[in-house]
Amino acid sequence: MFELTTLMWIVFFFGYALIALAETIHINKAATSLAMGGSLMFMAATRPGAHFAEEITHMGSETMGVVGFLLCAMTLVEILVDFQFFDWVRFRLLKLGLGKRGQYFAISICTFFFSSALDNLTTTIVMLRIAALFFRGKSLFFTACAIISAANSGGAWSPIGDVTTFMLWAAKKFTTLELIQTTFLPSLASFTVVALWLSRGITPASEDESSGMVTSMHWSQWLIITLCLASFTGPFFAVQAGLPAYTGLMLGLGLVWMMQEFFRKTQTKQTSLMGQKIEALIEKIDIPSLQFFIGILAAVTALHMVGSLQSMTQLLYGEGTGRTIVGHTILGLSSAIFDNVPLTAIAIQSFSGTDGTLWSLLAFTVGTGGSILVIGSAAGVVAIGILDKLREEYGHDFVAPLSFGAYAKHAALPNITGFFAGVATWWLMHS
Repeated sequence: MFELTTLMWIVFFFGYALIALAETIHINKAATSLAMGGSLMFMAATRPGAHFAEEITHMGSETMGVVGFLLCAMTLVEILVDFQFFDWVRFRLLKLGLGKRGQYFAISICTFFFSSALDNLTTTIVMLRIAALFFRGKSLFFTACAIISAANSGGAWSPIGDVTTFMLWAAKKFTTLELIQTTFLPSLASFTVVALWLSRGITPASEDESSGMVTSMHWSQWLIITLCLASFTGPFFAVQAGLPAYTGLMLGLGLVWMMQEFFRKTQTKQTSLMGQKIEALIEKIDIPSLQFFIGILAAVTALHMVGSLQSMTQLLYGEGTGRTIVGHTILGLSSAIFDNVPLTAIAIQSFSGTDGTLWSLLAFTVGTGGSILVIGSAAGVVAIGILDKLREEYGHDFVAPLSFGAYAKHAALPNITGFFAGVATWWLMHS
């Protein structure tokens, strides 16, 4: 077993190195991710354990959940783009007379709070699209980094803000009120440190901000936009009903699609306002980002199946509260590399404590630790794809690619500092 797991770790870190060097070696990170995930799954299959079939089923379910969620969310965002909703938002925000720094902080603060009410994936997709209307170049890059961090920090203090917080809440490790009371201030501290640090990268704009203004829209456009926005609340109600989050978005997208088709077929005037067919908008979705995420999930699941992640996690926990705090902190830092879902699942099995404040610390650490590296969280992975898509739409000079190396250079240290600021805040609250 030692030889197999050692070889798997070598393949894993070699794959991560290729992903980190994607811009240099010109090999698409999605291709590397799929090859790495597939190779590790085949290697894990040579040593099937007692729960092998269960692990495969779980991976398929998790992958379906993430991909289904992102497909529906990205389609809804493309509809909002096509109906010029974000252009209208830009007009309303510009009327407030905020400077570039003010716009940056407004977007970051909205991301932090919206991700707790919606979820960090949806919020990242929506807020990056809004940010692209206000910034470009270096400023857009730093704003994207701040959005990733704000979405993960905001999702950490709400049961529906992140998959891991929901897992812990569903396992009855804490109540909703206990989570909010325990993790809101640490999350706020982490967000504040990162947002202030990254704000130094925001520069004054030289382009004409008054061009392309959308000041009003027809009622039929507003109806479709309202249905789209309402669809983003679907995951909340789906979770409350015991269903996967993507089913809520699936229902919303279906209703929006039907309404748009109805207007296109029955109303001549409204048809001219209905934009492109949704089938055409679906073709604009960034599929490589979804494939990249599938590969990462497969790789981490393979390591989980041979017991590597379990061994790593079980070493962290011992007797005493101090050891638990250290274990949760290290697990959070590990989520910068590994998907936080299996890490959280293993922690639930490995750590038998009943103190809700300690479990809330875990929700904070695994939620915000993923912001340290761009591929450490679903929000970061999605952001990579969105910025790549913006470069295709507006040209490569519009914004620099959100590569592994560029993010690590500019955002890793702010996020590590924010992470420990949040842990210190939690410690001061409970010392």
